[in-house]
Amino acid sequence: MKGHFIIRDNDKILEFKNYEDIPQSFDNVISFEPTPPEPPHTEEEHEEMATYNDKLKELGVIVHRPKPVRHEAEIVTPYWKTTGWHNYCPRDIFLVLGTSIVEVPSVMRSRVFETWSYDDILHEAFDDGAKWFSAPKQRYKEESFNFDDLSKPTLMNEEILFDAPNVVRLGMNLLYQVSNSGNEKGAKWLQSMFPEYKVHIERDAYSGAHFDSTVVPLADGLVLFNGHRVSSDNYPKIFEKWDKIFFTDFSDSQSDSSGISSNAIGMNLLSVTDDLVIVDENQTELIKTLLRYGIESIPMSMRHQRTLGGGFHCVTLDLKRG
Repeated sequence: MKGHFIIRDNDKILEFKNYEDIPQSFDNVISFEPTPPEPPHTEEEHEEMATYNDKLKELGVIVHRPKPVRHEAEIVTPYWKTTGWHNYCPRDIFLVLGTSIVEVPSVMRSRVFETWSYDDILHEAFDDGAKWFSAPKQRYKEESFNFDDLSKPTLMNEEILFDAPNVVRLGMNLLYQVSNSGNEKGAKWLQSMFPEYKVHIERDAYSGAHFDSTVVPLADGLVLFNGHRVSSDNYPKIFEKWDKIFFTDFSDSQSDSSGISSNAIGMNLLSVTDDLVIVDENQTELIKTLLRYGIESIPMSMRHQRTLGGGFHCVTLDLKRG
């Protein structure tokens, strides 16, 4: 796949024009702007999403699917132009808090209109009583991004920018990760809009991208941590009284190519209930570990999760939870 890809690895900035040249492992993604392939996507991807869809329905979930849109269409503003991303990961661009559905100000220019993929679903949710609104649209100024000191988040605090997976929901507490995909101004905006919640800013755990392959609350009082990123010294202190699982034994994905996500995407599981999760079938050690804590797993295949940058949690969005 052609495009413009920038990653950080060992404090070095590396740029690639061919997706296949990206190494298997690296620290984090800085920019990922593919030249979109001609539709349709691979049959494998469609088949696996259809199987996942059927499994969720079998579990009693009402499933909505977005309509296809032209992600390859050029997006032009007075300040920059780009093409679209994809609509594989609704969890990235929407934050659901109670009855509110928030279109977050994603950190990527290519995702500013991605929410349009879900327009019919959002209108149905609104008609059903949801409070639907969008965060203020930002200009995505050049000064919002700085790659001079890679030991710090590359996202500056110039605008209100964050992806929804930078927020971990814990009842009326919101753990907000400051990283390359969310800044402090975003946390301030979120707190101002939802004063009934308490926003806890986390600056030290992981400066890469999203938090849902680093911190996964499994049940009340039990949390799963990516042990490569979080230790007993730097875990978010909101979990001080919780039982903690520091997991490191991730298995390789079945994907036959490198991707924008590391093998830690295997931790991107979906909690169905406090004692049942849907998880990558390759993560056999994780499945065994969860079982020791009384959590059953439904193993499923998602062979292109590293390629597309989303696992079972990322590709879903709970509009309502029972």
